[in-house]
Amino acid sequence: MEPRLATSQFPSPHRPSALAIFDLDDTLLDGDCTHLWLEWIIECGWVEDGSALLEQMREHDKQYHAGTLNMTDHLRFTLAPLIGRTRGVVKEQVDAFVEDRVRPRLMQEGVARLQAHIRDGHATLVISASMHHLVEPIAHAIGADGALATLPELDADGRFTGEPTGIQTYQRGKLDAFEAWLSSHDTGFAEGWETWGYSDSFNDLPLLEFVDHPHATQPDARLREIAEARGWPVLQWR
Repeated sequence: MEPRLATSQFPSPHRPSALAIFDLDDTLLDGDCTHLWLEWIIECGWVEDGSALLEQMREHDKQYHAGTLNMTDHLRFTLAPLIGRTRGVVKEQVDAFVEDRVRPRLMQEGVARLQAHIRDGHATLVISASMHHLVEPIAHAIGADGALATLPELDADGRFTGEPTGIQTYQRGKLDAFEAWLSSHDTGFAEGWETWGYSDSFNDLPLLEFVDHPHATQPDARLREIAEARGWPVLQWR
C-alpha cells in the first residue's frame, strides 16, 4: 500500500492549479494526535501499563524535537497496542477519538486558512509524521482533500501487525511521499502547480523549502530562526 490521495475529487475541467500542504500536529492541531491517541487507548483498556507508555512517548517527543527520533522504532512503539486488532475495531475507536479529543483541539485559524484555500479553488493535503489511520480521518473532518502519512501493515485478515509499511512521512520522507504521490497519479495538473506549505517543525524543512510559499506556524526555535532569516511568514494559530 502506498500513500494516496483520491484524484477523483478533482474532476476535469475543475482541477485546481494550486495546492496547499499542511502539517497536522502543532500546526492544525494544538498538540500531538499520537500522544492524544495513546491516552485514549489507555482509557479504553488496550494498554496494561499506561504510565510507562506515556513516559516512553514523552521521551520520543524530546527526540522528535531534537531531530534524532528513530521513526521506525517510534512507529512500532505506537502500533504495538493495536497488534491483532481488526481495522474495523480500530476505526470505531479512532472515529470516537476524533470527535471527542481532536475536534476541540483544532486551531480554528489554521482550519480557517485551509478552508480559505479551498474557497480559492486550491487542492488541500495534510502530510503528517503520525500514522495514516489517525491522520486520514482528521484530514477528512476538517475538509482537506486528502492525507499522506505512514501506513500501518495489515495481515490477510485485516488485523494490525504492529509494523509500519511504505514511505515514512518524517523529515525528508514527507517530500518523498508527496513526490511519489505526484509520480503515481495521473493528476494532469502537477506541471506549474503553485504550492503553499505550513508547518511548526524544523523537521519539515525539506518540504517547506520545496513549496513556493512556505509558512512557519507556531514554529520551534530552529524553524523560527530560519523563517525570520529567509523572510517566511510566521503565523501564530495557537
